[in-house]
Amino acid sequence: MNLVKITQQRVSVYLGILLSSYFIYMSLGVHNHDSHWINRLDHLFYDARFNLSLALSEYSPTDTLSASLSNPSNPPIVILDIDEQSLASEGRWPWSRHKLAQLIASVAEAGAVVVAFDVVFSEPERNPVNEVNQHLVDHDIDWAMPEHWQEIANADRVFANQMRHQDVVLGYFFQSPADVKVGQLTNPVYQLSPQQLKQLVTIERLGFTANLLGLQQAATAAGFVSTFTDVDGVIRKSPLVIRHQNQLYPSLALAVMMRYLLVDGVALETESLGSVDVITAIKVAGKRIQTDASGRVIIPYQGHAHRFPYLSISDVLQQRTDLSILDGAIVLIGASAIGLADLKTTPVGTQYPGVEVHATLLQALLDEDFPYRPEWEAGLTLVFLLVLGVVLSLLLPRLGPVMVIIVSVLSLFIAVIGNVYLWHEMGLDLPLASIVLIISALTLLNLAYGYVQENHSRRLLTNMFHQYVPKAHIDRMVANPSAYQFNGESKELTVLFADIRNFTTISEGLTAEALKALLNQYFTPITKIIFDHEGTIDKYVGDMVMAFWGAPLDDQCHAQHAVLAALAMQKETQRLSDQFVAMGLPAIHVGVGLNTGLMNVGDMGSTYRRAYTVIGDAVNLGSRLESITKYYGADILVGENTASQCEAITFAFVDRIQVKGKDESVAIYQPLGLKANMSQQQLDELAEFAHAYHLYCQQNWDEALHCLTRLKSTSLNPVYDIYIDRINTLRHQQLPDDWNGVFKHNNK
Repeated sequence: MNLVKITQQRVSVYLGILLSSYFIYMSLGVHNHDSHWINRLDHLFYDARFNLSLALSEYSPTDTLSASLSNPSNPPIVILDIDEQSLASEGRWPWSRHKLAQLIASVAEAGAVVVAFDVVFSEPERNPVNEVNQHLVDHDIDWAMPEHWQEIANADRVFANQMRHQDVVLGYFFQSPADVKVGQLTNPVYQLSPQQLKQLVTIERLGFTANLLGLQQAATAAGFVSTFTDVDGVIRKSPLVIRHQNQLYPSLALAVMMRYLLVDGVALETESLGSVDVITAIKVAGKRIQTDASGRVIIPYQGHAHRFPYLSISDVLQQRTDLSILDGAIVLIGASAIGLADLKTTPVGTQYPGVEVHATLLQALLDEDFPYRPEWEAGLTLVFLLVLGVVLSLLLPRLGPVMVIIVSVLSLFIAVIGNVYLWHEMGLDLPLASIVLIISALTLLNLAYGYVQENHSRRLLTNMFHQYVPKAHIDRMVANPSAYQFNGESKELTVLFADIRNFTTISEGLTAEALKALLNQYFTPITKIIFDHEGTIDKYVGDMVMAFWGAPLDDQCHAQHAVLAALAMQKETQRLSDQFVAMGLPAIHVGVGLNTGLMNVGDMGSTYRRAYTVIGDAVNLGSRLESITKYYGADILVGENTASQCEAITFAFVDRIQVKGKDESVAIYQPLGLKANMSQQQLDELAEFAHAYHLYCQQNWDEALHCLTRLKSTSLNPVYDIYIDRINTLRHQQLPDDWNGVFKHNNK
């Protein structure tokens, strides 16, 4: 091995170790910064892995992450849904608490064990009797509604009385501001010791929005319904307890489970890490739930929304459904209606009902079935990154490009499959982003990414455009490849369609070899003309050629270059036609259509065949203009956008038309040549026709016909005959009031 190659390998090894050290250092800092970009990337991998595991679970009944809704040892969980049907049937939210009392009574009668509200009742409901009495006082009316009417109309009291006959768990929100303290909190589930007050790591909130005192006293328990999103707005974890002052308060799911198990408190398992203590698990009635350091659990979603039994509340209130499913069930009441803003973003999809998040947590609590990130994860990740970085840094520089890719892909495959396996089979949440990053970075480094990318771009440009643009343009593109792209972009271009007229008739009179020779003799000079005028060949389709101007090379004068090319093509076609006739071949005539407008240009197609082409409405109009050249007897027709951008060229107005499939009209023109070459007679003819068209649009048929007849006597332009025929037809018709002379072409 020569010295240069050895030196290059050593440099690659040193750079690889340096790069590995950087990513290892970055991975050590992600644990304390949720917004770190590696954490954000890990969230994406987490979501992909989560959904992959759910897909695999459909074929794996023994999946440890799948919560079994049919577990006979646990009660069924049923969601009573404030859905769109309920709002339509019962009225807009909030409903009267008389209605909610009726709901609790119906659920209790059906045999529900515990009822939980993912709703906060922090404000009293207005008592209409009190309002009427106050209205009477304000108007000095000496009469008041009876006091027992006030009791009957007191919805909060009716609601509270009904709750006393059923185990009801209410929800409340924790707030960050300490001055926000609304309503009454329930009893805590854990009293922190003086040492824990100083050392235990917990999620703490100083304020709250809770339920009315009377309602909370009537309920048997309460739990917070606050949800916590990651930095990307997705709910992946949820705390089971939150610290407020010196106590820990339960989540709604934990409070419901405790009420079902008839326990009032929890126990904590903690572990010392330096000067602080962290939570490792929460124990409830013999159940042990592993958590992260601050008491959070990973939410084990079972798939997309509505994985639990749902009943519309309107069906329950109106007795329109079988309530036997509620016998012995835990009932959660929440909303999936869009207008109530309780739809969350989760790894399994957006618009996920918040109440089902609590139901999922509750199911996992009852089953003791949570995935978790173990305490030793950080140490394992560090060791794995060190070994991986050193091995790849030493190995990859010794391999050729193909083997580098093979080894790297194999390493990625093993890392990803191993990570997914540990999650799917053992419920272990191990990070993946740092591993993927270090493998990818070392691979790119050893492939000399910059050099490969530059040469790849040069080859790609050459191979891509050699059949579309002249070689001189390719040289300019290769000199600055970053200025060009294959991806689709939207820009203003000019497109040209040129088609040999009556080609079918011509082809029928020639053998296949003679026809091929004719087309080759025609396309070769036509292509040269397009290249000479800085155009790009799009495609050849039979006897038709399509080209465009303004891409991939920017061209400020793309419209004018395209029109000059079209004029040159017609001149060359006449020369070729004379030559063909002399050779005993048929004469040829070409119709050309051009249009300028906004188009999408780029490398398009399939994985099997691609082409650099343009698409869009402006392209379609250019094709339509070519097809109607026969109708007007014109060699070239251009759209008004094209004509307006060619200051050096004289155009003859032809018509204002509306093509099939379009609602808007467009003016079309025929290019005559450079303005410097126009004779006074041609200019006078243009002015005379403009006057005739104005009379035509004003429905001044006699004068318009007179002008057109005079023009026809001095010119062979077939357009004049078209307008004479139109006038003779239109003058006998009843035209609409908004008729403006636009002619509709119904054929493509």
